[in-house]
Amino acid sequence: MTKKILWALSLVLVSLPLSGETWYVRHDGGTRYSTRATSGQCDGKADAPYRGKGTNQHCAFSDYRYLWDDQTYNNDAWVIAGGDTVIIRGGPWRVGWDAATGKGAGYTWCLGGGTSGCSNPTIPSGTAAQHTRILGENYGSCGTATATDRTKVTQIFGGFGIGTPLNLSGAQYVDVECIEITRHSNCIWFGDPVVPSGCSGQTPVADYDSDGIHTDVKTHDVLLQDVWIHGHPGRGIKGPIGGVFTCLRCDIAYNGGAGWDFDDGNATPSLHGVWNFKYSTIEWSGCNQDYPNQNQAISCYGQSNGGYGDGVGTPTGTCLAVNIDHSNFSYNTQDGLDLGHGDKGTDCPMTISNSIAYANGGATFKWGPNENPVTFINNVAVVNCMRMSAPIAGQPKTFNAHLGDFCRAGDSLSFNFRQGGRVLFANNTIVTYAPAAFDIACWDPSCSNSTFTFMNNIVLGYDNHNTYKLGGKPGGPISFYFQQPIGHIYRSNNLFYGLRDHKCSGANEKCEDPKFVSQLRFTSEQDLDNFNFHLSPTSPALGTGASIPEVRFDYDGKPRPATGNYDIGAVQH
Repeated sequence: MTKKILWALSLVLVSLPLSGETWYVRHDGGTRYSTRATSGQCDGKADAPYRGKGTNQHCAFSDYRYLWDDQTYNNDAWVIAGGDTVIIRGGPWRVGWDAATGKGAGYTWCLGGGTSGCSNPTIPSGTAAQHTRILGENYGSCGTATATDRTKVTQIFGGFGIGTPLNLSGAQYVDVECIEITRHSNCIWFGDPVVPSGCSGQTPVADYDSDGIHTDVKTHDVLLQDVWIHGHPGRGIKGPIGGVFTCLRCDIAYNGGAGWDFDDGNATPSLHGVWNFKYSTIEWSGCNQDYPNQNQAISCYGQSNGGYGDGVGTPTGTCLAVNIDHSNFSYNTQDGLDLGHGDKGTDCPMTISNSIAYANGGATFKWGPNENPVTFINNVAVVNCMRMSAPIAGQPKTFNAHLGDFCRAGDSLSFNFRQGGRVLFANNTIVTYAPAAFDIACWDPSCSNSTFTFMNNIVLGYDNHNTYKLGGKPGGPISFYFQQPIGHIYRSNNLFYGLRDHKCSGANEKCEDPKFVSQLRFTSEQDLDNFNFHLSPTSPALGTGASIPEVRFDYDGKPRPATGNYDIGAVQH
Protein backbone atom coordinates (compact mmCIF):
# COMPACT_ATOMS: atom_id res chain seq x y z
CA MET A 1 0.00 0.00 0.00
CA THR A 2 2.83 2.38 0.94
CA LYS A 3 4.55 1.70 -2.37
CA LYS A 4 1.31 2.44 -4.27
CA ILE A 5 0.87 5.75 -2.43
CA LEU A 6 4.46 6.76 -3.11
CA TRP A 7 4.08 5.78 -6.76
CA ALA A 8 0.88 7.84 -7.11
CA LEU A 9 2.55 10.80 -5.41
CA SER A 10 5.52 10.57 -7.75
CA LEU A 11 3.16 10.66 -10.73
CA VAL A 12 1.50 13.80 -9.39
CA LEU A 13 4.85 15.49 -8.84
CA VAL A 14 6.05 14.60 -12.33
CA SER A 15 2.87 15.98 -13.88
CA LEU A 16 3.10 19.34 -12.07
CA PRO A 17 4.15 22.22 -14.34
CA LEU A 18 7.71 23.39 -14.08
CA SER A 19 8.08 26.74 -12.34
CA GLY A 20 11.06 29.04 -11.98
CA GLU A 21 11.64 32.09 -9.85
CA THR A 22 9.91 35.38 -10.71
CA TRP A 23 11.89 38.61 -10.41
CA TYR A 24 10.59 42.18 -10.37
CA VAL A 25 11.88 45.60 -11.36
CA ARG A 26 10.04 48.80 -10.41
CA HIS A 27 11.04 52.40 -9.69
CA ASP A 28 10.12 52.26 -6.01
CA GLY A 29 12.22 49.15 -5.42
CA GLY A 30 15.67 49.08 -3.88
CA THR A 31 19.29 48.32 -4.64
CA ARG A 32 20.36 44.74 -5.24
CA TYR A 33 21.61 42.59 -2.40
CA SER A 34 24.27 39.96 -3.15
CA THR A 35 27.08 38.22 -1.33
CA ARG A 36 29.37 40.91 -2.73
CA ALA A 37 26.98 43.82 -2.24
CA THR A 38 25.84 43.13 1.30
CA SER A 39 24.43 46.61 1.79
CA GLY A 40 21.89 45.96 -0.97
CA GLN A 41 18.30 46.61 0.00
CA CYS A 42 16.22 44.09 -1.99
CA ASP A 43 16.38 40.51 -3.20
CA GLY A 44 14.28 41.30 -6.32
CA LYS A 45 11.82 38.48 -5.69
CA ALA A 46 8.68 40.39 -4.69
CA ASP A 47 6.46 42.79 -6.59
CA ALA A 48 6.75 45.30 -3.75
CA PRO A 49 8.53 48.58 -2.98
CA TYR A 50 11.46 48.96 -0.62
CA ARG A 51 10.05 50.06 2.73
CA GLY A 52 13.04 52.24 3.63
CA LYS A 53 14.78 50.05 6.20
CA GLY A 54 17.05 47.04 6.24
CA THR A 55 19.03 45.01 3.75
CA ASN A 56 18.10 41.96 1.67
CA GLN A 57 14.41 42.74 2.00
CA HIS A 58 11.76 40.91 0.01
CA CYS A 59 11.16 43.66 -2.58
CA ALA A 60 11.79 44.59 -6.21
CA PHE A 61 14.98 45.97 -7.75
CA SER A 62 14.91 49.69 -8.48
CA ASP A 63 16.91 49.42 -11.72
CA TYR A 64 16.70 47.02 -14.68
CA ARG A 65 20.51 46.73 -14.72
CA TYR A 66 20.53 45.19 -11.23
CA LEU A 67 19.44 41.96 -12.91
CA TRP A 68 23.02 41.39 -14.05
CA ASP A 69 25.06 44.01 -12.17
CA ASP A 70 25.21 44.25 -8.38
CA GLN A 71 27.37 47.40 -8.62
CA THR A 72 30.58 45.69 -7.53
CA TYR A 73 33.55 45.75 -9.83
CA ASN A 74 33.34 43.53 -12.92
CA ASN A 75 30.49 41.41 -11.58
CA ASP A 76 28.46 40.98 -14.74
CA ALA A 77 26.44 37.83 -14.10
CA TRP A 78 22.67 37.52 -14.13
CA VAL A 79 21.02 36.99 -10.76
CA ILE A 80 18.25 35.00 -12.46
CA ALA A 81 18.52 31.37 -13.51
CA GLY A 82 17.41 29.68 -16.70
CA GLY A 83 13.64 29.27 -16.85
CA ASP A 84 13.01 32.25 -14.56
CA THR A 85 10.64 35.13 -15.34
CA VAL A 86 11.41 38.85 -15.08
CA ILE A 87 8.56 41.38 -14.90
CA ILE A 88 9.61 44.97 -15.56
CA ARG A 89 7.22 47.67 -14.36
CA GLY A 90 7.20 51.35 -15.18
CA GLY A 91 10.07 52.67 -17.23
CA PRO A 92 11.84 53.95 -19.17
CA TRP A 93 14.83 51.81 -18.16
CA ARG A 94 18.33 52.84 -19.14
CA VAL A 95 21.12 50.47 -20.23
CA GLY A 96 24.64 51.89 -20.28
CA TRP A 97 26.63 54.19 -18.05
CA ASP A 98 24.83 57.08 -16.42
CA ALA A 99 27.75 59.53 -16.74
CA ALA A 100 26.28 61.31 -19.75
CA THR A 101 23.19 62.28 -17.80
CA GLY A 102 24.83 63.02 -14.47
CA LYS A 103 22.35 60.78 -12.68
CA GLY A 104 22.52 57.55 -10.79
CA ALA A 105 25.67 55.57 -10.10
CA GLY A 106 27.82 57.16 -12.77
CA TYR A 107 30.67 55.06 -14.10
CA THR A 108 30.09 52.11 -11.79
CA TRP A 109 27.49 50.46 -14.02
CA CYS A 110 29.21 47.54 -15.82
CA LEU A 111 32.61 49.14 -15.26
CA GLY A 112 34.44 46.04 -16.44
CA GLY A 113 32.75 46.22 -19.85
CA GLY A 114 33.75 49.72 -20.89
CA THR A 115 31.29 52.04 -22.58
CA SER A 116 30.15 50.15 -25.69
CA GLY A 117 30.44 46.79 -23.90
CA CYS A 118 28.02 47.70 -21.14
CA SER A 119 25.22 45.49 -22.50
CA ASN A 120 23.78 42.60 -20.56
CA PRO A 121 25.78 39.36 -20.61
CA THR A 122 24.28 36.20 -22.07
CA ILE A 123 20.79 35.64 -20.70
CA PRO A 124 20.53 32.35 -18.78
CA SER A 125 19.03 29.75 -21.09
CA GLY A 126 15.69 28.18 -20.47
CA THR A 127 14.60 24.84 -21.82
CA ALA A 128 12.18 23.73 -24.50
CA ALA A 129 9.61 23.09 -21.76
CA GLN A 130 10.24 26.32 -19.85
CA HIS A 131 11.69 29.41 -21.47
CA THR A 132 13.41 32.23 -19.64
CA ARG A 133 11.08 35.23 -19.95
CA ILE A 134 11.78 39.00 -19.96
CA LEU A 135 8.36 40.66 -19.76
CA GLY A 136 7.00 44.17 -19.77
CA GLU A 137 4.35 44.63 -17.11
CA ASN A 138 1.40 44.50 -19.54
CA TYR A 139 2.57 41.33 -21.29
CA GLY A 140 -0.80 39.65 -20.73
CA SER A 141 -2.74 42.40 -22.53
CA CYS A 142 -0.20 44.08 -24.79
CA GLY A 143 -2.40 44.14 -27.87
CA THR A 144 -4.75 42.19 -30.06
CA ALA A 145 -4.05 39.02 -31.98
CA THR A 146 -2.79 41.09 -34.91
CA ALA A 147 -1.37 44.34 -33.46
CA THR A 148 0.55 45.66 -30.46
CA ASP A 149 -0.78 48.49 -28.30
CA ARG A 150 2.27 50.77 -28.12
CA THR A 151 0.89 52.57 -25.09
CA LYS A 152 1.34 49.38 -23.07
CA VAL A 153 4.94 48.44 -23.84
CA THR A 154 7.72 48.91 -21.27
CA GLN A 155 10.68 50.91 -22.58
CA ILE A 156 14.34 49.93 -22.42
CA PHE A 157 16.78 52.42 -23.97
CA GLY A 158 20.52 52.53 -24.58
CA GLY A 159 22.94 55.36 -23.94
CA PHE A 160 26.58 56.44 -23.59
CA GLY A 161 27.76 54.64 -26.71
CA ILE A 162 26.48 51.20 -25.72
CA GLY A 163 26.49 48.50 -28.40
CA THR A 164 22.94 47.32 -27.73
CA PRO A 165 20.46 47.72 -24.88
CA LEU A 166 19.23 44.14 -25.36
CA ASN A 167 21.91 41.59 -26.09
CA LEU A 168 20.45 38.30 -27.31
CA SER A 169 23.79 36.84 -28.36
CA GLY A 170 23.85 33.28 -27.07
CA ALA A 171 20.22 33.51 -25.93
CA GLN A 172 18.50 30.13 -26.02
CA TYR A 173 14.89 29.37 -25.12
CA VAL A 174 14.25 33.00 -24.22
CA ASP A 175 11.04 35.04 -24.65
CA VAL A 176 10.93 38.83 -24.71
CA GLU A 177 7.42 40.30 -24.60
CA CYS A 178 5.75 43.71 -24.44
CA ILE A 179 9.02 45.67 -24.62
CA GLU A 180 10.06 48.85 -26.45
CA ILE A 181 13.75 49.15 -27.37
CA THR A 182 15.03 52.58 -28.38
CA ARG A 183 17.49 55.40 -27.52
CA HIS A 184 17.09 59.00 -26.38
CA SER A 185 19.02 61.05 -28.95
CA ASN A 186 19.10 61.68 -32.69
CA CYS A 187 22.76 61.73 -33.70
CA ILE A 188 23.53 59.56 -36.75
CA TRP A 189 26.09 57.09 -38.00
CA PHE A 190 25.14 56.62 -41.64
CA GLY A 191 24.74 59.36 -44.21
CA ASP A 192 26.54 62.22 -45.91
CA PRO A 193 26.12 65.11 -45.29
CA VAL A 194 25.57 64.41 -41.60
CA VAL A 195 22.13 65.62 -40.46
CA PRO A 196 21.62 66.57 -37.68
CA SER A 197 25.00 65.56 -36.15
CA GLY A 198 27.33 62.63 -35.83
CA CYS A 199 27.49 60.36 -32.78
CA SER A 200 30.64 61.29 -30.90
CA GLY A 201 32.65 58.58 -29.19
CA GLN A 202 34.91 61.11 -27.54
CA THR A 203 34.38 62.82 -24.19
CA PRO A 204 31.73 64.05 -23.71
CA VAL A 205 30.18 60.96 -25.28
CA ALA A 206 26.93 61.51 -27.18
CA ASP A 207 24.15 59.65 -25.42
CA TYR A 208 23.41 57.01 -28.05
CA ASP A 209 23.46 53.28 -28.65
CA SER A 210 24.34 51.38 -31.84
CA ASP A 211 21.75 48.68 -32.53
CA GLY A 212 18.52 47.61 -30.87
CA ILE A 213 19.27 43.87 -30.50
CA HIS A 214 22.34 41.72 -31.18
CA THR A 215 22.25 38.01 -32.01
CA ASP A 216 24.84 35.38 -32.96
CA VAL A 217 25.07 31.79 -34.19
CA LYS A 218 24.34 30.53 -30.67
CA THR A 219 21.01 32.36 -30.59
CA HIS A 220 18.07 30.00 -31.05
CA ASP A 221 14.56 29.26 -29.86
CA VAL A 222 13.91 32.93 -29.15
CA LEU A 223 10.52 34.66 -29.24
CA LEU A 224 10.00 38.41 -29.60
CA GLN A 225 6.33 39.21 -29.06
CA ASP A 226 4.83 42.70 -29.03
CA VAL A 227 8.27 44.27 -29.33
CA TRP A 228 8.82 47.77 -30.77
CA ILE A 229 12.39 48.47 -31.91
CA HIS A 230 13.04 51.97 -33.21
CA GLY A 231 15.34 54.94 -33.42
CA HIS A 232 18.79 53.30 -33.43
CA PRO A 233 21.61 54.78 -35.57
CA GLY A 234 22.64 51.30 -36.75
CA ARG A 235 20.36 48.29 -37.09
CA GLY A 236 17.15 47.39 -35.36
CA ILE A 237 18.35 43.78 -35.07
CA LYS A 238 21.85 42.72 -36.08
CA GLY A 239 23.55 39.36 -36.39
CA PRO A 240 23.10 35.76 -37.57
CA ILE A 241 20.98 33.17 -35.77
CA GLY A 242 21.59 29.55 -34.87
CA GLY A 243 18.12 28.06 -34.95
CA VAL A 244 14.51 29.16 -34.59
CA PHE A 245 13.87 32.87 -34.09
CA THR A 246 10.28 34.08 -34.05
CA CYS A 247 8.90 37.62 -34.24
CA LEU A 248 5.20 37.93 -33.47
CA ARG A 249 3.80 41.46 -33.69
CA CYS A 250 7.17 43.19 -33.94
CA ASP A 251 7.60 46.72 -35.30
CA ILE A 252 11.12 47.65 -36.42
CA ALA A 253 11.22 51.28 -37.53
CA TYR A 254 13.42 54.33 -38.16
CA ASN A 255 16.79 52.62 -37.80
CA GLY A 256 19.54 54.51 -39.58
CA GLY A 257 21.46 51.53 -40.98
CA ALA A 258 18.91 48.80 -41.67
CA GLY A 259 15.89 47.17 -40.11
CA TRP A 260 16.95 43.54 -39.56
CA ASP A 261 20.44 42.72 -40.79
CA PHE A 262 21.54 39.10 -40.49
CA ASP A 263 25.10 40.25 -41.21
CA ASP A 264 27.13 40.90 -38.06
CA GLY A 265 29.69 42.87 -40.08
CA ASN A 266 31.88 39.81 -40.67
CA ALA A 267 29.47 37.94 -42.99
CA THR A 268 29.11 35.17 -40.39
CA PRO A 269 26.50 32.78 -41.81
CA SER A 270 23.51 31.69 -39.77
CA LEU A 271 23.47 28.02 -38.74
CA HIS A 272 20.26 26.00 -39.15
CA GLY A 273 18.40 29.32 -39.09
CA VAL A 274 14.60 29.32 -39.08
CA TRP A 275 13.11 32.82 -39.22
CA ASN A 276 9.42 33.24 -38.39
CA PHE A 277 8.10 36.77 -38.98
CA LYS A 278 4.37 37.13 -38.40
CA TYR A 279 2.03 40.11 -38.07
CA SER A 280 5.13 42.28 -38.02
CA THR A 281 6.44 45.40 -39.74
CA ILE A 282 9.81 46.72 -40.89
CA GLU A 283 9.64 50.34 -42.03
CA TRP A 284 11.70 53.51 -42.57
CA SER A 285 15.04 51.70 -42.56
CA GLY A 286 17.85 54.02 -43.67
CA CYS A 287 16.01 56.91 -42.00
CA ASN A 288 17.05 58.47 -38.71
CA GLN A 289 14.35 59.07 -36.16
CA ASP A 290 13.78 62.66 -35.11
CA TYR A 291 13.87 62.05 -31.35
CA PRO A 292 11.67 62.59 -29.41
CA ASN A 293 9.23 62.34 -32.35
CA GLN A 294 8.81 58.59 -32.60
CA ASN A 295 7.07 58.63 -36.00
CA GLN A 296 9.19 61.08 -37.98
CA ALA A 297 12.43 60.84 -39.93
CA ILE A 298 14.89 63.69 -39.51
CA SER A 299 17.06 62.44 -42.40
CA CYS A 300 17.14 59.52 -44.85
CA TYR A 301 20.00 58.17 -46.97
CA GLY A 302 20.60 55.63 -49.70
CA GLN A 303 23.79 53.79 -50.59
CA SER A 304 25.07 56.60 -52.81
CA ASN A 305 24.86 59.00 -49.89
CA GLY A 306 26.70 56.94 -47.28
CA GLY A 307 23.60 55.06 -46.13
CA TYR A 308 22.23 51.56 -46.40
CA GLY A 309 18.50 51.08 -45.84
CA ASP A 310 17.39 47.49 -46.52
CA GLY A 311 14.38 46.49 -44.48
CA VAL A 312 15.93 43.02 -44.21
CA GLY A 313 19.49 42.28 -45.32
CA THR A 314 21.62 39.14 -45.45
CA PRO A 315 25.32 38.40 -46.02
CA THR A 316 26.59 36.07 -48.72
CA GLY A 317 26.59 32.43 -47.71
CA THR A 318 23.18 32.65 -46.06
CA CYS A 319 20.55 29.95 -45.97
CA LEU A 320 17.50 30.67 -43.83
CA ALA A 321 14.27 28.73 -43.65
CA VAL A 322 11.71 31.53 -43.77
CA ASN A 323 8.06 31.84 -42.76
CA ILE A 324 6.61 35.32 -43.28
CA ASP A 325 2.91 35.92 -42.79
CA HIS A 326 0.69 39.02 -42.46
CA SER A 327 3.69 41.33 -42.43
CA ASN A 328 4.63 44.70 -43.90
CA PHE A 329 7.84 46.04 -45.48
CA SER A 330 7.50 49.72 -46.35
CA TYR A 331 9.34 53.06 -46.67
CA ASN A 332 12.78 51.46 -46.59
CA THR A 333 15.38 53.43 -48.57
CA GLN A 334 16.62 50.26 -50.32
CA ASP A 335 14.87 46.91 -50.67
CA GLY A 336 11.93 45.96 -48.49
CA LEU A 337 12.87 42.29 -48.00
CA ASP A 338 16.26 41.30 -49.38
CA LEU A 339 17.05 37.61 -48.96
CA GLY A 340 19.01 37.65 -52.21
CA HIS A 341 22.07 36.16 -50.52
CA GLY A 342 20.24 32.95 -49.67
CA ASP A 343 22.85 31.28 -51.84
CA LYS A 344 24.65 28.56 -49.92
CA GLY A 345 24.16 25.24 -48.17
CA THR A 346 21.25 22.87 -48.42
CA ASP A 347 17.89 24.10 -49.63
CA CYS A 348 15.99 26.27 -47.15
CA PRO A 349 12.20 26.36 -47.67
CA MET A 350 10.51 29.76 -47.73
CA THR A 351 6.87 30.79 -47.47
CA ILE A 352 5.70 34.40 -47.80
CA SER A 353 1.96 34.89 -47.48
CA ASN A 354 -0.65 37.58 -46.85
CA SER A 355 2.02 40.27 -46.71
CA ILE A 356 2.57 43.67 -48.31
CA ALA A 357 5.50 45.82 -49.44
CA TYR A 358 5.30 49.37 -50.79
CA ALA A 359 7.15 52.68 -51.11
CA ASN A 360 10.60 51.07 -50.87
CA GLY A 361 13.49 52.68 -52.73
CA GLY A 362 14.50 49.34 -54.25
CA ALA A 363 12.64 46.11 -54.86
CA THR A 364 9.83 44.77 -52.71
CA PHE A 365 10.64 41.06 -52.26
CA LYS A 366 13.95 39.38 -53.21
CA TRP A 367 15.31 35.92 -52.56
CA GLY A 368 18.29 33.84 -53.54
CA PRO A 369 18.60 30.42 -55.20
CA ASN A 370 18.91 28.33 -52.04
CA GLU A 371 15.61 29.59 -50.72
CA ASN A 372 13.86 26.50 -52.03
CA PRO A 373 11.09 25.50 -52.41
CA VAL A 374 9.34 28.88 -52.35
CA THR A 375 5.63 29.47 -51.79
CA PHE A 376 4.62 33.08 -52.46
CA ILE A 377 0.85 33.52 -52.12
CA ASN A 378 -1.74 36.23 -51.34
CA ASN A 379 0.80 39.05 -51.26
CA VAL A 380 0.54 42.67 -52.39
CA ALA A 381 3.55 44.48 -53.87
CA VAL A 382 3.29 48.15 -54.75
CA VAL A 383 6.52 49.05 -56.50
CA ASN A 384 6.34 52.83 -56.30
CA CYS A 385 10.09 53.01 -55.86
CA MET A 386 10.28 56.79 -56.26
CA ARG A 387 7.69 57.42 -53.55
CA MET A 388 10.20 58.73 -51.02
CA SER A 389 11.37 61.38 -53.50
CA ALA A 390 8.11 63.26 -52.88
CA PRO A 391 6.51 64.72 -49.73
CA ILE A 392 4.89 62.20 -47.36
CA ALA A 393 2.18 63.17 -44.93
CA GLY A 394 3.45 63.41 -41.36
CA GLN A 395 7.12 63.71 -42.35
CA PRO A 396 9.24 66.89 -42.29
CA LYS A 397 9.68 68.60 -45.67
CA THR A 398 13.43 67.93 -45.56
CA PHE A 399 13.39 64.23 -44.62
CA ASN A 400 14.51 63.28 -48.17
CA ALA A 401 16.86 66.22 -48.81
CA HIS A 402 19.85 63.86 -49.14
CA LEU A 403 18.08 60.71 -50.33
CA GLY A 404 18.77 59.15 -53.71
CA ASP A 405 19.02 55.73 -55.37
CA PHE A 406 15.33 55.61 -56.25
CA CYS A 407 14.32 52.45 -58.14
CA ARG A 408 17.88 51.28 -57.62
CA ALA A 409 16.94 47.64 -58.21
CA GLY A 410 15.32 48.27 -61.60
CA ASP A 411 12.75 45.58 -60.89
CA SER A 412 9.72 44.83 -58.75
CA LEU A 413 10.53 41.33 -57.54
CA SER A 414 13.80 39.48 -58.01
CA PHE A 415 14.42 35.80 -57.39
CA ASN A 416 16.79 33.05 -58.40
CA PHE A 417 16.82 29.34 -59.05
CA ARG A 418 19.28 26.49 -58.80
CA GLN A 419 18.86 23.28 -60.74
CA GLY A 420 15.74 21.58 -59.40
CA GLY A 421 14.43 24.68 -57.66
CA ARG A 422 10.68 25.28 -57.32
CA VAL A 423 8.63 28.47 -56.95
CA LEU A 424 4.84 28.62 -56.56
CA PHE A 425 3.76 32.22 -57.22
CA ALA A 426 -0.01 32.38 -56.85
CA ASN A 427 -2.85 34.84 -56.12
CA ASN A 428 -0.68 37.90 -55.74
CA THR A 429 -1.40 41.50 -56.70
CA ILE A 430 1.52 43.43 -58.19
CA VAL A 431 1.29 47.15 -58.99
CA THR A 432 4.46 48.62 -60.46
CA TYR A 433 6.15 51.30 -62.50
CA ALA A 434 9.67 49.87 -62.04
CA PRO A 435 11.43 49.15 -65.37
CA ALA A 436 10.83 45.39 -65.01
CA ALA A 437 8.17 43.52 -63.09
CA PHE A 438 10.09 40.24 -62.56
CA ASP A 439 13.84 39.66 -62.72
CA ILE A 440 14.62 35.93 -62.66
CA ALA A 441 17.98 34.16 -62.85
CA CYS A 442 19.58 30.71 -62.70
CA TRP A 443 22.72 30.34 -60.55
CA ASP A 444 23.76 26.93 -61.90
CA PRO A 445 25.05 26.03 -65.37
CA SER A 446 21.51 24.94 -66.14
CA CYS A 447 18.07 25.15 -64.54
CA SER A 448 16.51 22.72 -67.01
CA ASN A 449 14.84 20.82 -64.18
CA SER A 450 13.61 23.87 -62.25
CA THR A 451 9.92 24.75 -62.03
CA PHE A 452 8.23 28.15 -61.93
CA THR A 453 4.44 28.05 -61.43
CA PHE A 454 2.72 31.41 -61.95
CA MET A 455 -1.07 31.34 -61.44
CA ASN A 456 -3.96 33.63 -60.47
CA ASN A 457 -1.84 36.79 -60.32
CA ILE A 458 -2.70 40.37 -61.23
CA VAL A 459 0.14 42.50 -62.61
CA LEU A 460 -0.79 46.13 -63.19
CA GLY A 461 1.82 48.41 -64.71
CA TYR A 462 1.97 52.21 -64.79
CA ASP A 463 3.95 54.41 -67.12
CA ASN A 464 6.04 56.80 -64.99
CA HIS A 465 8.18 59.07 -67.17
CA ASN A 466 10.46 59.78 -64.19
CA THR A 467 11.79 56.21 -64.49
CA TYR A 468 13.02 56.65 -68.09
CA LYS A 469 16.43 57.83 -66.91
CA LEU A 470 16.55 54.77 -64.62
CA GLY A 471 15.95 52.17 -67.32
CA GLY A 472 12.23 52.54 -67.84
CA LYS A 473 10.64 53.25 -71.22
CA PRO A 474 7.35 54.65 -72.51
CA GLY A 475 4.49 52.20 -72.31
CA GLY A 476 5.10 50.91 -68.79
CA PRO A 477 7.28 48.12 -67.38
CA ILE A 478 8.28 44.91 -69.10
CA SER A 479 6.80 41.78 -67.55
CA PHE A 480 9.39 39.00 -67.24
CA TYR A 481 13.14 39.37 -67.61
CA PHE A 482 14.80 35.95 -67.57
CA GLN A 483 18.55 36.28 -67.24
CA GLN A 484 18.85 32.55 -68.04
CA PRO A 485 16.27 29.97 -69.14
CA ILE A 486 14.14 28.19 -66.54
CA GLY A 487 13.20 24.67 -67.59
CA HIS A 488 9.54 24.38 -66.63
CA ILE A 489 7.28 27.42 -66.55
CA TYR A 490 3.57 26.93 -65.91
CA ARG A 491 1.42 30.02 -66.33
CA SER A 492 -2.35 30.19 -66.18
CA ASN A 493 -5.29 32.35 -65.09
CA ASN A 494 -3.28 35.55 -64.74
CA LEU A 495 -4.34 39.09 -65.56
CA PHE A 496 -1.86 41.60 -67.03
CA TYR A 497 -2.42 45.26 -67.81
CA GLY A 498 -0.21 48.25 -68.58
CA LEU A 499 2.91 46.26 -69.49
CA ARG A 500 4.58 47.36 -72.69
CA ASP A 501 5.84 43.96 -73.85
CA HIS A 502 3.14 41.55 -72.75
CA LYS A 503 0.74 39.71 -75.02
CA CYS A 504 -1.82 37.26 -73.67
CA SER A 505 -2.44 33.99 -75.44
CA GLY A 506 -3.91 30.76 -74.16
CA ALA A 507 -3.85 29.33 -70.64
CA ASN A 508 -6.84 31.48 -69.65
CA GLU A 509 -4.67 34.57 -69.25
CA LYS A 510 -6.14 38.02 -69.80
CA CYS A 511 -4.74 41.39 -70.79
CA GLU A 512 -7.50 43.59 -69.37
CA ASP A 513 -7.95 46.39 -66.88
CA PRO A 514 -8.34 44.65 -63.47
CA LYS A 515 -10.79 47.33 -62.28
CA PHE A 516 -9.96 47.57 -58.62
CA VAL A 517 -12.33 49.45 -56.29
CA SER A 518 -9.92 52.40 -56.23
CA GLN A 519 -7.62 52.58 -59.23
CA LEU A 520 -6.54 56.14 -59.94
CA ARG A 521 -4.63 57.36 -62.96
CA PHE A 522 -0.99 57.78 -62.09
CA THR A 523 0.02 61.45 -62.25
CA SER A 524 2.04 61.90 -59.04
CA GLU A 525 3.78 59.79 -56.41
CA GLN A 526 0.93 60.31 -53.96
CA ASP A 527 -1.60 58.65 -56.28
CA LEU A 528 -0.85 55.10 -55.15
CA ASP A 529 -0.99 55.85 -51.41
CA ASN A 530 -4.65 54.91 -51.02
CA PHE A 531 -4.92 52.18 -53.62
CA ASN A 532 -7.78 49.82 -52.78
CA PHE A 533 -6.89 46.32 -53.97
CA HIS A 534 -10.35 44.86 -53.62
CA LEU A 535 -12.01 43.99 -56.89
CA SER A 536 -14.94 45.99 -58.19
CA PRO A 537 -18.12 44.15 -59.23
CA THR A 538 -17.15 44.51 -62.91
CA SER A 539 -13.58 43.25 -62.57
CA PRO A 540 -12.54 40.57 -65.09
CA ALA A 541 -10.60 38.94 -62.24
CA LEU A 542 -13.80 37.82 -60.52
CA GLY A 543 -14.36 34.08 -60.62
CA THR A 544 -11.78 33.47 -63.34
CA GLY A 545 -8.97 32.01 -61.26
CA ALA A 546 -7.91 28.39 -61.02
CA SER A 547 -8.50 26.37 -57.85
CA ILE A 548 -5.19 25.95 -56.02
CA PRO A 549 -5.06 23.66 -52.93
CA GLU A 550 -2.26 25.68 -51.34
CA VAL A 551 -4.38 28.87 -51.40
CA ARG A 552 -7.35 28.31 -49.10
CA PHE A 553 -7.76 31.90 -47.84
CA ASP A 554 -7.17 35.37 -49.24
CA TYR A 555 -5.10 38.34 -48.07
CA ASP A 556 -7.88 39.42 -45.68
CA GLY A 557 -8.36 35.94 -44.24
CA LYS A 558 -11.54 35.27 -46.21
CA PRO A 559 -11.92 31.62 -47.27
CA ARG A 560 -11.44 30.86 -50.95
CA PRO A 561 -14.26 28.74 -52.36
CA ALA A 562 -13.83 25.01 -52.08
CA THR A 563 -14.58 24.57 -55.77
CA GLY A 564 -14.76 27.10 -58.59
CA ASN A 565 -15.21 30.89 -58.47
CA TYR A 566 -11.64 31.54 -57.44
CA ASP A 567 -10.82 35.20 -57.96
CA ILE A 568 -7.51 36.31 -59.43
CA GLY A 569 -5.24 38.38 -57.19
CA ALA A 570 -4.63 38.61 -53.46
CA VAL A 571 -8.19 39.49 -52.44
CA GLN A 572 -11.27 37.32 -52.89
CA HIS A 573 -14.40 39.40 -53.64
